[in-house]
Amino acid sequence: MRILTSGEMAAVDRAAQRKAGIPSLVLMERAAEGTLELAADRFPGARRVAVLCGPGNNGGDGLAAARLLHARGIAATIVALEPPDGFRGDALANWKAARERELPWIPASRAAVVARELDEADLVVDALFGTGLSRPLSGRARRLVAAANAAGRPILSVDVPSGLSGDRGDVFGPAIRARATAAIAALKRCHAIFPARALCGEIAVVDIGIPDALLETRAHRFAMIGWEEIAPLFPRRPPDAHKGDAGRVAIVAGSRGKAGAALLAALGALRAGAGLVTIACPASIEPGFLARLPEAMTLPLPDEDGALSPAAAEALRALLESCDAAAVGPGLGTGEGARRTVAAVAAARLPALFDADALNAFAGRPEAFRRKAPSIITPHPGEAARLLGSTVARIQRDRPAAAAELARRARAVAMLKGAGTISASPAGNLWLNPTGSAALAKGGTGDVLAGVGAAFLGQGLEASDAAVAAAFVHGLAGEAAGAARGQRGALATEVADAVADVLGSME
Repeated sequence: MRILTSGEMAAVDRAAQRKAGIPSLVLMERAAEGTLELAADRFPGARRVAVLCGPGNNGGDGLAAARLLHARGIAATIVALEPPDGFRGDALANWKAARERELPWIPASRAAVVARELDEADLVVDALFGTGLSRPLSGRARRLVAAANAAGRPILSVDVPSGLSGDRGDVFGPAIRARATAAIAALKRCHAIFPARALCGEIAVVDIGIPDALLETRAHRFAMIGWEEIAPLFPRRPPDAHKGDAGRVAIVAGSRGKAGAALLAALGALRAGAGLVTIACPASIEPGFLARLPEAMTLPLPDEDGALSPAAAEALRALLESCDAAAVGPGLGTGEGARRTVAAVAAARLPALFDADALNAFAGRPEAFRRKAPSIITPHPGEAARLLGSTVARIQRDRPAAAAELARRARAVAMLKGAGTISASPAGNLWLNPTGSAALAKGGTGDVLAGVGAAFLGQGLEASDAAVAAAFVHGLAGEAAGAARGQRGALATEVADAVADVLGSME
């Protein structure tokens, strides 16, 4: 499912009118009808509704909704942000239709009357501002949003909770806290990216009759992943498959005090279907893996005080030449030996995933990362900020742009981790992962993700498919582990174990 910017949605609207011959007033009417279908489904007992209407097209959707509610015998009162002469375009046409039917209305300037109406309503429909808002609310709009939130009544937003921008995932000022949002025709960025997503409540896309050919086009380069994209990547294995067919994966990870990172990455790779997994680690921590994960092989590398020595890079070369993919970085450390080892993996010709400490070698210079082999980088916001010479706040302010810049500059698929992980290709395509839960807020779950991604690379998936699938499967595994053990108590090992269940459900 594509995630559109406000500009892309406006272009789709124009194309629907010009190419599909759908008048703009018809699109507005369908938006109102779809919003009321959602209201009837989610708030079936609402018999008195306050409809907050701004002057533009979003307000026009609200005015049409108020008229349709009135026709169904539901008491609907319009709260108009601007004086009546402030409505324009199709909104003005719907205002005139509402007045012809003598629908009650209150100007937003009458604050006390508006507050009483909000308190007595069963439902508030928010149709103040649409996707194009680019600055914080102020004045009367700010006060009206505050009053609506303070009333404590369920709020259903039309397209975008007022105060949010359809193009951004951050919350840059006061905004409606919706119980549900009717996303008109398509998802917008605020519906998909936290923290704005949290203010949208339950999100339902309302079909207003725009042809899929106008919405689901490759020109719209940001998409939300779903089962329909992921399941075909994992066909049932043939009965004569053997371990060599399933991918040979090297996990280059671990140091004294962080041996668990290597163990979890290897467990993630095995649960994700890798046929052969070898943990390449400092020799001094190798014995601990033999008892904990007998399914994995090990390659002890030269070390100094529990961390890789500079000689480890050369000792690793033969393993890399024999493997189908590698993951490097979890718990590796940042010493000279680790840096040389990361450089050795970067210079190798096998597909590879770079995580955690492996990313620090390229801080401030992602261009130095560029490889000839398929590559995935998996930074969290702090690591992304170091790579780009930025700050976490700036990364989080526009996560799609940060992921796209990382992918372009590193010429690798960039997986910007977090709630709503975003993967980006060097060509500029973006994918948002909708799966995951608070159970993933636990040390070690990112190491499991690294192993899963490497396993998918080792099984022959293209880098973009491997990254997108790893985020999706790992998120579902987090949901399953959280459901079984609780959001607080689930462990990274349990997330790794659940990866096998998720993949099994696709067979």
